[in-house]
Amino acid sequence: MARFRKSNSQIVNKDEHRLFREISVTKPVDYLMEFDYFLLIIALAITVIGLIYLGSAMSNMYADGGASAMKSQIVGLVIGVVLALVLAFFDYDLLKKITWPFFAFNVLLMLSVFTPLGIEDYGSRSWIGIGSFTYQPSELMKLAMVLVIAIELEKAQEEGFNFRRVLIISAAFLVPLGLIILQKDMGQAMVLTFAFLMVLFVGRAKWWYVLSVLALGGAAIPFLWKFFLNGTRRARLFAFIDPEKYPDYSLQLIRSETAIGSGGLTGQGVGQGAMNSGKKILVKMSDSIFAVIGEEGGFIIAALVVILFAILLLRMCYISARARDMFGKCVAAGILAMFLFNIFENIGMNLGIMPITGLPLPFISKGGSAMITNYICIGLLLSVSLRRKREFFE
Repeated sequence: MARFRKSNSQIVNKDEHRLFREISVTKPVDYLMEFDYFLLIIALAITVIGLIYLGSAMSNMYADGGASAMKSQIVGLVIGVVLALVLAFFDYDLLKKITWPFFAFNVLLMLSVFTPLGIEDYGSRSWIGIGSFTYQPSELMKLAMVLVIAIELEKAQEEGFNFRRVLIISAAFLVPLGLIILQKDMGQAMVLTFAFLMVLFVGRAKWWYVLSVLALGGAAIPFLWKFFLNGTRRARLFAFIDPEKYPDYSLQLIRSETAIGSGGLTGQGVGQGAMNSGKKILVKMSDSIFAVIGEEGGFIIAALVVILFAILLLRMCYISARARDMFGKCVAAGILAMFLFNIFENIGMNLGIMPITGLPLPFISKGGSAMITNYICIGLLLSVSLRRKREFFE
């Protein structure tokens, strides 16, 4: 009798899910009224603050005062916002038709890193360069993985979590993870893994599978430590644990903390930061951009940035919870996970509560292609939000 009740409950839940989905799909979308202006405005507000302090950080790094680099950043912003708006007005369900080709294309881009197009920087070979244009293929690869797994988990809700589905989900994660590890980009590997686990949780994957993934991941740590973590990365981790013992590798952390502390409540003013203008903040256009904000904007602006990021993440969480179907929930959750890890790690490593991994701060760190990728993710979230679950009388 208990088994019958459980089976009957599952049937009711599936029917209810289909009914809500049919209502959401068939009901015309009022784009002007239901557009998620809040999400886009928060993202743009963070970007504007980022442009101000990024411009200050780059002003003494280039012969032209950073004008060309800022132009690239602004071009990336314009292209990204346009793509976000285009994606918002397309039903995200259509992505299912192109997800596998998109995944395969990004795998090829990941492989191109190991060709003469590849660029090695800070011990990682994770960029490709064509002329003055550079691009990190792992950025969109993470999104491609999320889309594939979201499709499979939605199918699993109706067809069951069978062996074939387990193989597909595992391959969709392990292929990009393996390529990222070969590129020796441990930061991106952690982001990919966190996004994978978040999507599994939201997609209601079987607990035995999630626990198996965690167990295998734990077992792989000694292997990765021995064969894939080079001396620099090991030293950075040791420097995080004991900065005084590894002064050469803790210098970036020490200077970032000093810059943030010297900002006080109101900061030293844009372009007036002593450590920023003296080029004493290391990797200040990417890893340590938050230190520039803390020094020149002080606690007030630094706290504002953190609050805006928190609001942005909460909005992403809301969009995932209100998505009309499992596919939308998982896509939004995967994007949330990618942003959450990057934000927490970047700000954390500037405050000394996380080890230095080289992950950029979304919407703020230098990188036109990264800006485009960030707004592509915002566009997908806008699409999910526009087509969120609706009540009968809404």
